[in-house]
Amino acid sequence: MGNFFILQILTVVFALSIATTIFNKRILDFPQAIGVPIVSAIFVFLLQWGASLLSGNHFITINIHNIEEAVRKIDFYDFLVNGVICFILTSSALKFKVSDLRSYWKPISILATIALVLCAIFFAGLIYGFQYLIGNPVPILVLLLLGSALGATDPIGIKGVLSSVRAPHHLIVKLEGESLFNDAMCIALFMTLLNVLEGEHFSIWVTLQNLLYEIVVAVIIGWAFGLGILRLLRGKHEMESLILTTALLACGSYLVALFAHASAPIACVIGGLIVGNKWKEILQDREIREVNHFWHTVEGIINSFLFTLIGLEIFILDLSTSLILGGIVAFIILHLSRFAANFLAFAFFPSFRKKTYNGSLAILSWGGVRGGISLALILAVANIPELREYSSILIGYTFISVLLSGVVCGLGLPEVMNAFYYNPDEPKTGFKGWYQRMCNKMNRKGIKYIVGEDSEGRETITIYNPEALVDKRDDDGVAAVHHPSKVQEVKRLENPNNF
Repeated sequence: MGNFFILQILTVVFALSIATTIFNKRILDFPQAIGVPIVSAIFVFLLQWGASLLSGNHFITINIHNIEEAVRKIDFYDFLVNGVICFILTSSALKFKVSDLRSYWKPISILATIALVLCAIFFAGLIYGFQYLIGNPVPILVLLLLGSALGATDPIGIKGVLSSVRAPHHLIVKLEGESLFNDAMCIALFMTLLNVLEGEHFSIWVTLQNLLYEIVVAVIIGWAFGLGILRLLRGKHEMESLILTTALLACGSYLVALFAHASAPIACVIGGLIVGNKWKEILQDREIREVNHFWHTVEGIINSFLFTLIGLEIFILDLSTSLILGGIVAFIILHLSRFAANFLAFAFFPSFRKKTYNGSLAILSWGGVRGGISLALILAVANIPELREYSSILIGYTFISVLLSGVVCGLGLPEVMNAFYYNPDEPKTGFKGWYQRMCNKMNRKGIKYIVGEDSEGRETITIYNPEALVDKRDDDGVAAVHHPSKVQEVKRLENPNNF
């Protein structure tokens, strides 16, 4: 009759996902991408504490070793990178407008390529120095591998955070666009470094050739699948067949790209972009709404599973005091590296410095929430012979960085937004008020914006209190000095073509 192992696993994960999701919604009320892993981690701590208390009890016992073995058997990489990520990326790509990508492709490309590589390099260098200082040196190549895994922003975490704040459209597009496209760069960089660690000869020219091959072939596969799915969508359909067709787009394009040794995330995203921006011509609005509702539901279920599994990974960590402190330092260094990488990457393009909203790079840097992709990559390789010696550091630093990224970057993003975009309801008292004042210091120019709409419903961004720029107080503190030249400065700062 079998031992019903798969059914047992599904039952446990479903139960845990429901418990963590409900607790987060009713008690913490955090964005799901942040609250669920925290609740899962707390649950694991309580379970381990309860097991130690009940040790030797003849009536109730909790066998932690069996639970740990079950968690170790979960192939996190296969579940995420070779599994459900195709549905997550497709769900996001179907709703992403090509017109937005056309408008902001330059900053998105910079964030997803140059800035990601620079972040990995800065992170590896600083962590190398830290490990040397504490007397536990780690090879720089291993730390570059860790930096490349942590360099990727997570589309699930980004969407969870952005849904909780009133962000301008241009920032939403850049953050979501980066999270969609930098997965491929992250995985390519990660696999290149892994091959070098395993003894493969490294050549920049061969690496660039492989990267170009992966991108070009992935675009072709995604384009072909997108056009093919659009043809299938023409004509009359039952709702079930419409949903199954879009599901085929997700897993089919991803699988074919994997077999072709191309970048599966790019193939998946390209296919989703083509279908999502053309299906209005062949489907009714009601059908599109229902398909999108299906994808939204699937995304929510996958998120609950994924974030619960992230929290359960604490079972396989030996969290010593030194590892926890090292993980906190790693998160701080990661955060600083992202800021430095983003600002340096855009410094190579002076035109962006002249056409930018105040605070755009600061908000984009702060909003780089890490998630399951980083953890999946590290868990997949932590026990290969070349990395086994450093597996506890790799897994521990990654887990703590991912968790703190959600807590600090995710929960702190509204206050960072308030520093640059005027919010009359921003906190002014207590801890939140103090934290808001600290975030306001990031706005060195003192210029704030207001996000609104014009008569046609289009978003507008205008400077809050422009008179403070145009009319400045004289030395006597009474008379005002009018600066006509500043009017042009205000117009430049409010330009809708700004970055």
